[in-house]
Amino acid sequence: MRLKNNPRLAAVLAASEERARGRRPLLTGASRLASPAPSASAGRQYRILGLDTALRKTGWGIIDASGGHFRAVDCGVVLNDRKVSVSDCLRRLNGALKGLLNNYHPDIAVIEGGFFCKNARTAIILGTARGAVLGVLAEAQIEIYEYAPRRVKQMVCGFGNASKGQVALLVAQFLQIKVDNLSDDSTDALALALCHAQLLGTAQGLSLGEPL
Repeated sequence: MRLKNNPRLAAVLAASEERARGRRPLLTGASRLASPAPSASAGRQYRILGLDTALRKTGWGIIDASGGHFRAVDCGVVLNDRKVSVSDCLRRLNGALKGLLNNYHPDIAVIEGGFFCKNARTAIILGTARGAVLGVLAEAQIEIYEYAPRRVKQMVCGFGNASKGQVALLVAQFLQIKVDNLSDDSTDALALALCHAQLLGTAQGLSLGEPL
């Protein structure tokens, strides 16, 4: 992932290190945007992991959010070759997610929900991958939220039938990053994290649903 302004990412990482030491990070200088409207979450920084889950290609994106301040941390894709068995895909997905949790220590995880598959086998495979992800997150005692694709698009783009290209464009604007070389799976995962971050920062978080 290429950031337009590396000092901004450096500020996010510094804030993360402060939080890891038990201190409250101070958002100053390059890490500050226009002051957001007051909210219940405005005084706390959250690290949010978005996951666009699939068996063969799972996108992930991590942002730090404090009120209306959103900063990209990292993103990527967990790839499994089509020749790899389903059980080995699940093992690799499990290991990759545990690695992300150990490296980045997110406070909240957000996954896509409300999916619809016409093919029963596709639904079973997607549900299996989703179950593997949920199991790892639950074991780590991380709060998990889910949002339907249409809800994510409404929050990020303003309308529920936005294309993947439009989602990527708005993600780039929100996080001030370049997404030219990012896959749709990564930008969709970042959009999931952004959706939750925006809900945290509006109406004192009252529009949030219950965690899974």
